[in-house]
Amino acid sequence: MYSYPNLTRRQNQVLSFLRNFKEEEGIAPTYREISGHFGFKSTKAALDHVRALEKKGFVRLHGNRSRSIEIVSLESDPKGNVVSIPILGEVPAGTPEKLEENRTDAIAIDEMIINNCKGHQLFALKVTGESMIGRNICDGDWVIIDPNVPPKEGEVVVALIDGDTTLKTLSKKKGRYFLKSENPNYPDWIPMKEMTVQGVVKALIRRI
Repeated sequence: MYSYPNLTRRQNQVLSFLRNFKEEEGIAPTYREISGHFGFKSTKAALDHVRALEKKGFVRLHGNRSRSIEIVSLESDPKGNVVSIPILGEVPAGTPEKLEENRTDAIAIDEMIINNCKGHQLFALKVTGESMIGRNICDGDWVIIDPNVPPKEGEVVVALIDGDTTLKTLSKKKGRYFLKSENPNYPDWIPMKEMTVQGVVKALIRRI
């Protein structure tokens, strides 16, 4: 299952439901079926989520017809090309640790998932720990990292903090950057000496 950082958790869930429904039933679900699956009080909530997915390029809508949702399929996209991204080891989503590069394998994914990253030196890391579950990043997931883009506040990053590496949300308070955990059971990390962002998370891959 692919999870996209530019979608909210609910939008990722709706997109997954749309794709699974189409695969199993051969047709797109209606807004009533989407609402029933998620327990929405009205079909308007389903419509709002689908329209958000349309704005971000994951679906196309064709008028107000029933079952008018067209899922943009990675497999059927004629422009899609598979790219191989090296796995360089593991990254702790918890207490920062030394990150020793260990090129163990590679992940083959459709380049649509890493849109606008052509020519970048992408790499993948396996997540260990649970400090980022609030961003739907769990122990055992793989994250695709882009080291060639400037990081922004609020993005999930791999960062070197006082000599150790961790996966956290880049945050800022009183003009000073720090690394925010997305699990109340884990602390935030404020650099004592230095902090360097090594890359921004562009996509997440989960085996189910």
